[in-house]
Amino acid sequence: MALVSALATYATIDKIEQRKAVATANAPYTKDLEKFKTEVSKLKVQSDFFKNTGLLSTVLKAYGLEADISNIKRLKEILTSKLSDPKSVVNQVRDARYRELAEDIDLYKGLSKLKSAVFVQKLEDRLERRYADPRLEPKQKTAILNNAVFKKDIETFKSRAANIDSVDELFKDYKLLKTVLEAYDLDSEINKAGFVKKVLTSNPADKNALVNRVNDNRYRDLALDIGLFNGVKGLKSSAFANRLESRLAQTRYERGLDEESPGVRAALRFRSAAPRITSPYDILSDPVLRDVVLDATGLPLTIVRQPVESQARLLESKINFSKLKDASYANSIIKRFLAHAETEPNASGRNDPIVSLFV
Repeated sequence: MALVSALATYATIDKIEQRKAVATANAPYTKDLEKFKTEVSKLKVQSDFFKNTGLLSTVLKAYGLEADISNIKRLKEILTSKLSDPKSVVNQVRDARYRELAEDIDLYKGLSKLKSAVFVQKLEDRLERRYADPRLEPKQKTAILNNAVFKKDIETFKSRAANIDSVDELFKDYKLLKTVLEAYDLDSEINKAGFVKKVLTSNPADKNALVNRVNDNRYRDLALDIGLFNGVKGLKSSAFANRLESRLAQTRYERGLDEESPGVRAALRFRSAAPRITSPYDILSDPVLRDVVLDATGLPLTIVRQPVESQARLLESKINFSKLKDASYANSIIKRFLAHAETEPNASGRNDPIVSLFV
């Protein structure tokens, strides 16, 4: 297969993503989401949520329940009832969307889940799935979403996940586990199932947990989304199925691009992450982001042998972290990385044995 210039491929994708970003920024659901993020922190008790019709409307839209906003009393009865009680109101409602929403916010126990970053991500995913314009997606990604094999993989995941009753069962189901790991770009770890299990069943809320000590943010993303530290309820949820479908499509799309234009996949990862990078430690905790920056700045991979504080100072001398939210500045780094990748395709140290898996 003839390789295509990574710089040219990235330039084309960047134009598509810029158009999508403009459309998304102006979309009503985006404005609703930003308002939710600002106002949800002000809620003091559960009843405040039901008094704020703007917040309530945004959440109901994400779950396709906006038509029910006129019956606040009924909504409150359902969403504040006890999930573990088979006789509670939420467990008597036939509409499964209510159960999904109740599980995601669990107002019976307070406001912590509603205010969490995990729920904000679920809300964003759901709103985007309902209201985003599919015509703004790259043709290659749309082709994957419509691919018969991809659709079958998603249906197989759903049917197998529905029959899983324990974490042990998940790790014994090779095909199911491989699909989950592939969505998070971790399928190369499938033969390390014992280690993967220890990581994913540790609690992300515990700063000393294994998942927080592994030098790879993909594990943390998966651990937060699937929630295996709390059993397999998350695995079986529609929220996780939707998240997996989105991530699996993105992973396969990026891998396809990288086969034709090596380096583009890492560039897209950096492009996506750049607005959220605030310090050199955000880069050092992600092997892909680290390799992009090292290649772009000319720093050798051997700096990882130095104390992490020394590595951080070196990155700060090369990167203006306050400007990474600026797309043009992030793109300047990406273009230097891709130019380096084209002239020295084997320069990246992604598989270098000196790189430790742990911080």
